[in-house]
Amino acid sequence: MGRIYEKLKGRLDVEVCGAYVEGLLNAAALSAIALWDVRCVDDCTVRLRMYETDYPALAALSEKCMCELKPIGLSGGSRDRKLLRRRVWLLVFLLLMGLLLFVSSLFIWEIEVVGNEQLTDGQVLRALSRCGVDSGTCRYSVSADLVRSQMLRELPELAWMTVNINGSRAVAVVMERQEKPEIYAESAPADIVAARTGIVRRLSVENGRPVVHGSQSVLAGETLVSAEMDSLSNGSKYVRARAQVLADTWRELSAVCPAREEVKQPNLISRSRFAIIFGKRRINLYFDSGKAIDECDKIIHEYKLGAEGLFALPVTLVREELRGYDTQLQPACDRQEMERQLNRLLLADVKGQVLEKSFTAAGGETLYVLTLRCHCLEDIARVVSF
Repeated sequence: MGRIYEKLKGRLDVEVCGAYVEGLLNAAALSAIALWDVRCVDDCTVRLRMYETDYPALAALSEKCMCELKPIGLSGGSRDRKLLRRRVWLLVFLLLMGLLLFVSSLFIWEIEVVGNEQLTDGQVLRALSRCGVDSGTCRYSVSADLVRSQMLRELPELAWMTVNINGSRAVAVVMERQEKPEIYAESAPADIVAARTGIVRRLSVENGRPVVHGSQSVLAGETLVSAEMDSLSNGSKYVRARAQVLADTWRELSAVCPAREEVKQPNLISRSRFAIIFGKRRINLYFDSGKAIDECDKIIHEYKLGAEGLFALPVTLVREELRGYDTQLQPACDRQEMERQLNRLLLADVKGQVLEKSFTAAGGETLYVLTLRCHCLEDIARVVSF
């Protein structure tokens, strides 16, 4: 208890210098000022310990006794009280932060969508908003079963979905509906028609009655092999035609681009501006927020407060970086890239081989046109049921 009392009042180490130090010690004893650990340094100097709260009274006595006091060390007392006050404010700050995290964890501030391939995140998020799951929604008001039922009605493309809520983060797990494959009966009658216009080079029929022959030109949609066949017993019968029809075809693909375009050249003008988003409300920390910005690229950086995967706060710091630029007219056409794009489209469309091809270019002051002409050998047979 003595140490605690000494810590609270403060222990002060004092050096006393003067010609009549004994008189000061006697006066302090008569005034009930507690002094201890008194030791002599030399004939005129004494070092002692006392309570910090008694120092003003001892300083008044030292003036009467013609002595000089010099504090040389302090333990506890006012110094600890200052530290304690700082720690109290720190404790209050920590309590407020803990309260903010607790209140924030009662609401959903971040929504993530996983499992979607055909549907975009925006489509799923808008549907979730219509079903009551949005930023700022109380987590305890969300029923996963109810949201699942409403979402399946909102998005017919979904086969199943659920919402997992962890703290202030919600993860929407979706499973998209698979398209049913085309189902047909092997015995169902079908004709084979030409998928493209061309000249038949070779006809290989497995089933059905051929209607055309080699070296004959055909139009797209014209019947090549008929499902109707002669029968000795019933006169005619219908089968599912199967055949391979190799034909010479010709294609012409064109790509168009501007002859010249304006190219941005960065200049030295650059600045940043900041904003804060609380929930769904944005507060701009700059003036002229409604003024249009011309000849500047705007790059937006968003910093969400929270811990990734643990919790999120409804506060987002926004930094908009504005970079100025000048424009300069330069040639826009890249022939090699245009040729690569045309070749890619050609190979994706041809079901066979390309025998020969050529490129021709034409241009003016505004447009540049590159044309691909090719001769192909491919299977033009397409099955059409009836």
